[in-house]
Amino acid sequence: MTLELGHILTVAAAAVAFIAWLVRLEGRVNGKATSDQVSTVSGQIGTVAAIVATLQAKEAAHDNTRDEVIRLQEQIKHLTNLIERLLPASRRKVAE
Repeated sequence: MTLELGHILTVAAAAVAFIAWLVRLEGRVNGKATSDQVSTVSGQIGTVAAIVATLQAKEAAHDNTRDEVIRLQEQIKHLTNLIERLLPASRRKVAE
């Protein structure tokens, strides 16, 4: 059984074609995995953006609430001063 040059070249060409096919297949698999990863990350970025927007809205509402509480405290101080000025000193002692 002798190997002729034609048989060796045929087997070598088939091996090269098979290796090229495997490399191309791996590239497709990696490309699909990469696109899947990109779409997953894009979805996660969208979710994070929605969470950030929600937190910013809550922060703005918190700031508004804080400002309203400060305004109410100032009104209470003002009303307390008015009541102290309007009530006679003897009535204030009884109330205490």
